[in-house]
Amino acid sequence: MEKEILFSLRQATPRIYGMDPIPPIEWSVHRGEQWCIIGPNGSGKTLLADFIAGKHAIRSGTIQYGIRGDRYPTDRIRKVCFESTYSLADYRNMYYQQRFHATENEETPTIRELLLREGEDPKYTERLCDRLKIQPLMEKRLIMLSSGELRKVLIALFLAKKPELIIFDNPFSGLDVQNRKELDEFLMLLAQQQPMIFIVPSPNEIPQATTHILKAEHFQYSAWGALTKESLQKLKETFPATAPAISKGLPAPLLTTDASYEYVLKMKDIHLGYADRKIFDGLNWTIRKGEKWALSGPNGSGKSTLLSLLAADNPHAYSLDITLFDRKRGTGESIWDIKRHIGYISSEMHLYFQGEQTCSKIVASGLFDTIGLFRQCSEKEYEIAHEWMEIFGIEHLKDRYYAKLSGGEQRLTLLARTMVKNPDLLILDEPLHGLDEQNKRHALDIIERFCEQTGKTLIYVTHLKEETPPCINHIMELKANHHAKA
Repeated sequence: MEKEILFSLRQATPRIYGMDPIPPIEWSVHRGEQWCIIGPNGSGKTLLADFIAGKHAIRSGTIQYGIRGDRYPTDRIRKVCFESTYSLADYRNMYYQQRFHATENEETPTIRELLLREGEDPKYTERLCDRLKIQPLMEKRLIMLSSGELRKVLIALFLAKKPELIIFDNPFSGLDVQNRKELDEFLMLLAQQQPMIFIVPSPNEIPQATTHILKAEHFQYSAWGALTKESLQKLKETFPATAPAISKGLPAPLLTTDASYEYVLKMKDIHLGYADRKIFDGLNWTIRKGEKWALSGPNGSGKSTLLSLLAADNPHAYSLDITLFDRKRGTGESIWDIKRHIGYISSEMHLYFQGEQTCSKIVASGLFDTIGLFRQCSEKEYEIAHEWMEIFGIEHLKDRYYAKLSGGEQRLTLLARTMVKNPDLLILDEPLHGLDEQNKRHALDIIERFCEQTGKTLIYVTHLKEETPPCINHIMELKANHHAKA
């Protein structure tokens, strides 16, 4: 008996403003199949997923859907990605530091409010929350979630709509080891009743629920058919194993800072919490200039909050015993006095970059510590920005609009922004999210080269040991019960 078609593309090409036509696509997906689209950053994975979901009109060919029950089949397709958060809250009218201002984030919805608004069946939604273990997050506000917590909540919210097809873009992004394992097991159970498509940049990210592989390369797509141990091994052999060499030295700092300090950070007996939960209970942490630290801990353990105290984003720092660059907080310094020493990237920050600016402007904004560029740059400042883009291998994107990039290309752009001023302190919170293996290795090589410079300090967050730079020589571990161990 022939399987029922979920959708079929016949010589189909999307119509995308400002982009040359791509080769025609031939691909059919049947019910009972769970496909994974795999390919390096910029290969066209997200473009294809958006095409299927109806985001792009058809230039030529046809798309035929076997999705039932609606006038428009794409109304029953949902795509879960980090940017999906834009559909749940108005990040355009929020600012990054708002999440740490208790009086200013009260207007953002709680997770319970979102689930009641988005879900079609309260009992089914409750079962989803139990399976995904997000019940402890129900009274938290969306803006307060860590990237890992947000990923699980987004999955629950979109499944609560009971879609005919759900597309997961980098499903394990932001999750710690335990949560990755639990989500992988959940997807295996879900596969018994729910058609899914996964998008990943590396064979190591393929969910175990996958039954079939579609490989993307330079906007051309080839079906590898059923996933077996042999086909997986063959797939791994086709992916680049080595990172490109860094062909030039790092640009000299355009701006110089006073580097006469001895300590980057001193935190003494830090107690911090909100009305509904305690975050830190007697935290102590000291970082000397030139040290390289890994900051670890499970999702929700307070890593983002701790980094916000360092990066002058959290107003609670003024009432705590915190010294940054040998200067006690609350002694007359401005946040800009602190930020000029720091380059910082995080997944949460990713949400606040709007897409109306070119990549050149996004990278150059790092010279001024702003979320986007709001002043005229000099020719020299743009030259430095372009040098960093060249180092990351994205100089060809300099005139592209940020919103038009794939998630991996956006992450590389933000990494270049983080390093553009060659800061004294580099804070990298899960910097390799969404990158393929080659770009991960290349980014780690750049981080290592950066840290070879005299006096540079690093704080690096990752849930995966294999993504930790070799230069790390200290570890700060946060526990789920809000204790810390240096």
